[in-house]
Amino acid sequence: MNRVLAKKQSLGQFFTTNDFWLKDHVLKFIKSTKAEIAFDPFAGDGDLLRVAKKIGFKKIKGLDIDKNLKWEYNDSLLSIPKIKKSIIITNPPYLTNYSAKRKGVYEDVKKYFDICNYDDIYQLAIEKCLENEFGVMIIPETFINSKFPKHRLVSITIIEEQLFNDTENPVCVICFNGEEKNYEDVKVYKNEKFLGSLGFFEKMRKIPSKNTYVKFNSLKGQIALRAVDTTNPQRPISFMKPEEMDYDLTTIKHSSRLITLIELNATKDTIDKIIIYSNKALFDFRKKTSDVLLSPFKGNKKNGERRRRLDYLTARAILEEAHDFTQTGKLFPL
Repeated sequence: MNRVLAKKQSLGQFFTTNDFWLKDHVLKFIKSTKAEIAFDPFAGDGDLLRVAKKIGFKKIKGLDIDKNLKWEYNDSLLSIPKIKKSIIITNPPYLTNYSAKRKGVYEDVKKYFDICNYDDIYQLAIEKCLENEFGVMIIPETFINSKFPKHRLVSITIIEEQLFNDTENPVCVICFNGEEKNYEDVKVYKNEKFLGSLGFFEKMRKIPSKNTYVKFNSLKGQIALRAVDTTNPQRPISFMKPEEMDYDLTTIKHSSRLITLIELNATKDTIDKIIIYSNKALFDFRKKTSDVLLSPFKGNKKNGERRRRLDYLTARAILEEAHDFTQTGKLFPL
């Protein structure tokens, strides 16, 4: 394990050298806890504890598994001590099961995946941190769409600014306390802007009924989908005719996730209508949900907004809706 931890990135540890994460509402939460000690169980270079000192903490406590650092040794993915009158402020390691195997470090971290049902160790870190009363954690934004229970959260804040110097990994900030809540009471922000409750976004999810034949990554597909935003705001995620796609569609594989061909049982005239409706439905969905429910994609658009990826379950739900609507013969309501 020490061999892995000597190379922080191989364990998914990125140092938070910027303090863009400390939005006004996050700072207000920290102060509302009346905590006297800022505690980072994954202290690393101590960037977050330095920020804690700037905002007024007189006492700090750091732990880390890397014995070469100045902190007290502790494997916080296994256990985190409880410290009275403290608040956890941390950026835990991010590493998926798949990435660990791809990087050849799986045997070094296998013990963590063995003790949890998560596919990324940052979620194990959250579980351990939640044993304390208060906390602020910088974690991957994919957490929003994960099934991890969020009833202890006070807020989730999407951070679009670049926090790390060594990765473009999209992140969010979660604040939690000791109270169990309904999702309607968990606030969701994008940067400084309040967007709504987590309960609202959960209700807005599009779930496919699978009542219509839809096959992704089919070379016989009549609809092409660019499932990820480009850096150009004028070329977002879009459904289109295959000939309109600036991409060699013959290279599409069964595992393709960014560009695809979609096969439906529909006439050419119906396909044209489905494309029009699907793009309108997607635009409306993105506007109403402020893009919160679309998967974050590394890197931002040229206008500073985060790029997004449309997962195929949501795409299927939109296509089903479009297909069903064309059967009614009504005008598009959007």
